[in-house]
Amino acid sequence: MKLLKKADKVIIVSPSSCIEPNALDKGINWLKNQGFEVKIAKHTYDSFSYTAGTDCSRADDINKAFADNEIKAIFCSRGGAGSTKMLDYLDFDLIKNNKKPVFGLSDSTALQNALYHKCGIVSYTGFLPVYDFKGDSLDDKIAASLQNVFNGKEQTICSLKALNGGKAKGVLIGGNLSVLCYLCGTAYFPNLENKILLLEDIGEKTYKIDLMLNQLKQQLNFDKLKGIIFGKFTDCIEINEGDGSVKNVLKNFALSLNIPVVFDFDYGHIKSRYVLPIGQEVELDADNLLLKIPSL
Repeated sequence: MKLLKKADKVIIVSPSSCIEPNALDKGINWLKNQGFEVKIAKHTYDSFSYTAGTDCSRADDINKAFADNEIKAIFCSRGGAGSTKMLDYLDFDLIKNNKKPVFGLSDSTALQNALYHKCGIVSYTGFLPVYDFKGDSLDDKIAASLQNVFNGKEQTICSLKALNGGKAKGVLIGGNLSVLCYLCGTAYFPNLENKILLLEDIGEKTYKIDLMLNQLKQQLNFDKLKGIIFGKFTDCIEINEGDGSVKNVLKNFALSLNIPVVFDFDYGHIKSRYVLPIGQEVELDADNLLLKIPSL
């Protein structure tokens, strides 16, 4: 079953940081070339402090996008910061009755995990029409992965790198480590039971990565987690001797767990990455180094 088809109407919103004029031009053209009719939400280009408009206005764009029956998918323009601030203004009852996929990455983690936890919505992490068109064209891996998503096709991703062996099935949640930790202790943090956790980050000190992983470990039902997929930790450096490299921090964390764990997966703040479903069951095989995403 196809997720999206030609002539479907999609909308671009800015739930996080503000964007420059014309920053969306290449992304809009690419979406149109896929056959979609592209609409821009009212406050997409707004600016208020470091966010694209006030918390209320950004949430209003999202509420209206879900309420519009003609809209078949929602694309977050960029990441940055601020999506957690507008969650309290979302109408989750309305959203739950008008489910549709949301595409994003990075700061979109807060929105996507909240939508899954509160409404059972499957979102897709790994594509932003501003961030991914800083060059002349969209990366081939992202483009191919998006086509699989749009067409509802099964994806089998090979050549994983394992820290812990084992096999697991579970609903994929997570995304950006820092942003997911912002949700800890809130009504929007997803239940970890029977989940596979996807994590990446950028520009964080390695000791902070260690502390954030420990924060997740202290959340309810972490002991019922099924597996972990560590993506790329871009520009995450050891500041003081003894802090440990990213690989050592992840390796030591994995050693404390009795579940399959893979690392260095092509997802995160990198040019070439996979687009993955937040809220859908996947199969992680750390023995045979495979990740299987079933068809819709």
